[in-house]
Amino acid sequence: MTRIKIVADSVADIPADLREKWDITIIPTYVNYGGQSYADDGIELDRTAFYNALPNMDDFPTTSAPPPGVAEDVLLRAIEGYDHIVAIHVPERYSTTINVVRLGAQKLPDDRITILDGQTLTAGLGLEAIMAAEVAAQTGDVDAVVDVVKRVRQHVTIYAAIATMTYMRRSGRVNSVVSAVGSLLQIKPVIRVYQGDIEPIHRIRTFGRAVDKLREMIIEKAPFDRLVMLHIQNEAEARALLADLGDLAPPDTTVMEVGPTLGSFIGPGSVGALILPKGW
Repeated sequence: MTRIKIVADSVADIPADLREKWDITIIPTYVNYGGQSYADDGIELDRTAFYNALPNMDDFPTTSAPPPGVAEDVLLRAIEGYDHIVAIHVPERYSTTINVVRLGAQKLPDDRITILDGQTLTAGLGLEAIMAAEVAAQTGDVDAVVDVVKRVRQHVTIYAAIATMTYMRRSGRVNSVVSAVGSLLQIKPVIRVYQGDIEPIHRIRTFGRAVDKLREMIIEKAPFDRLVMLHIQNEAEARALLADLGDLAPPDTTVMEVGPTLGSFIGPGSVGALILPKGW
């Protein structure tokens, strides 16, 4: 039975208790502002303080992949006590992180590490890592772990109602959403993240109506195998959405906050859901 270690990056937003339960190692991405660079690891960067300060920052924060040396150090420590690493990372089209991990893995034999593009974001990456860890513990089979990641990424969807376009415009990221919405700051898009694509699927004039549309779209995806409610400094709205779902929501549905690496260009107030439908 192969001892398999799961590695992900900060964008996966895996809660600390689940990282500990499944012994998942995180390679940090970085948030840069105020002339400093902070590892988005939940320790060096205080999430609440960052989001509270974000609306008043004169210089918009940027994000970056870790230096190759950091990735190398994390991987060399992670392999200790294990036979193989399966590393799951933020899509290559949005970040250089996966290429940095490839560079950082050069001291490991090729047959001891598998690096996968997760083709999704935030809790989608986290779900892939958690389910990979579950299968690793059950089977000790690298091929089975890789297979579950590939199958999950084909079926997992994230929907989100964006509270304001201000942060996307300032960040220069997600140009597909910015260009589709145009110059109308009052528009509150409902976006979908699916198989690596981020696209606006509804353009709505008030956030309340955007949340109503989000609720409809979530319900249309029922029944659920896994469901995670997402938010950025709007836990009350996320929990209200969950309550509206009633018995449709699996008993183990969680509510989690998106981390600063991704959240810095989405901004406070937004809510969403990660959905893996039954029968995937």
